[in-house]
Amino acid sequence: MRQLNSYTLNSKGRSTGKAIGKSIAIGLWIIFFLLVIDVAVNFLFPYPSDPRISSHNQLSVYFNYGRSLEGKLSQMVGATDESSSALTQAGWIDPDSWKKLHLPTTRATGEDRLVAIYGMSFSNEVGAAIKEINSKITLRMIAAPAAGPNYSFAAYNQDRGRHQADVVILGVLASSVKALKTMNGMTWQFEMPAPYTYPRYFLEDDLLKEVSPKISSLAQLRATLASRQQRDAFLAQLRDYDEFFDSFLFEQNFLDNSAIVRMIRRAWAQRHQKAIEQKIHNSHGFNPENEIPVLRKIVTEFAATAQKDGKMPIVLLFNDRGYDDHLFRALEPTLKSASIPYVSTHKIAPATNLDNFLPDGHFTTSVNKKIAEAVLQLIG
Repeated sequence: MRQLNSYTLNSKGRSTGKAIGKSIAIGLWIIFFLLVIDVAVNFLFPYPSDPRISSHNQLSVYFNYGRSLEGKLSQMVGATDESSSALTQAGWIDPDSWKKLHLPTTRATGEDRLVAIYGMSFSNEVGAAIKEINSKITLRMIAAPAAGPNYSFAAYNQDRGRHQADVVILGVLASSVKALKTMNGMTWQFEMPAPYTYPRYFLEDDLLKEVSPKISSLAQLRATLASRQQRDAFLAQLRDYDEFFDSFLFEQNFLDNSAIVRMIRRAWAQRHQKAIEQKIHNSHGFNPENEIPVLRKIVTEFAATAQKDGKMPIVLLFNDRGYDDHLFRALEPTLKSASIPYVSTHKIAPATNLDNFLPDGHFTTSVNKKIAEAVLQLIG
C-alpha cells in the first residue's frame, strides 16, 4: 500500500484551496457584472416619472413589466386626478365620475331609443357601430379596460334608476371570465394593471352574494396608498377574496429597484396567472364547476331585473381569440331556458379565423358592424 508523504498532502491541500479560491473569485466577478448590468439597465432605460406621459420607450416598458403592482401604482397615481395616468382614472364604478363624463340619461331630442351598454372596449366598439348604423339611437356606455362580467354586472346594478334606457346590454368577454375570481383590474393583469375595482360574487343557496371592495374610486385609492392602516386592510381583503393575489407580485419593496428581480417577478407572474386560468378554461372549454355557475346566475339576475324595470335585456357574448365558441357553450343552456335575448360573436366572427381580429386582439371594423347589426335586429 502506497504511503502519502507530507509533501503530497500539502500539495493536494494547496490545489483544493486554489480551486475554491478560484470559484469564489469567479462567483464574485459574476455578481459584480450582474450588478453592473442591473445598474446600466436602470440608467439607460428609465421609466418616466410623470404618470401623464403615455408614449414610453419600448425597452423602458419591457424592463418595467416586472415591477410590483404597488410599485406600478406609485408610478401611475399622482397627487391629483389631473396628475395621474389616464389608466388610473378608467373604469371606476363611481356615479360621481360618470356625471363628469356627461353620459345621457334620456333619449336625445328626435331620437328613438336610449341604449345602455355595460362592458369593456369590445362592447364600446359595438356601441359606436350601432350609432353609425342607426343615428337615432342614444348611447349610454359604461366600461373598463378588459372588464370581467362581475364588473359589467356591478356597473349595471349601480346605474339602475339613473337613466331611462329602453334597452340594457351586458357585455361578457371570454378572456375576462377569469376576472370573476378577482376584485380589481390589477391582480389578473399584472403587466398592464388597471386599478379600478368591483365586487366579488359567490353563490350561497343559489343566491348571488356580493363582497364589495374597500376601494371604489381613485380618490379612495390615493388615500389608501397614503395610509398604512388602510393599505393593510385592503391587502387583507384581497388575500381573502382575490384568488389572483400574490404578495410577491403585489407588495412593493426595495427589490423593485433591481431590473433582474423585476424580470424574475414577471416570469413568476406569468406562471402564477396561467396556473389559475387553467382551472377555469382550457382548450376544450370552460370548467362548468369553476365560476361558470356564478356567471350563469349573473346573466339571469341581469335579465330578470332589467325586465322588472321595464327594459329589454340583451347579453352580448364576445368569443375572442383562443376561446372559439367556449363562452357561448357555457351559457347557451341558461340563455335558452330563461329566454334571454342574446348575441354571440362565435357565428358572426369565428375566433378561429384570425382575419376577424386586429393585431391588438380587438375585432375589425367590419366585424363590429356585423355584431351591431345583429344587436339592432334584436332591438327591432
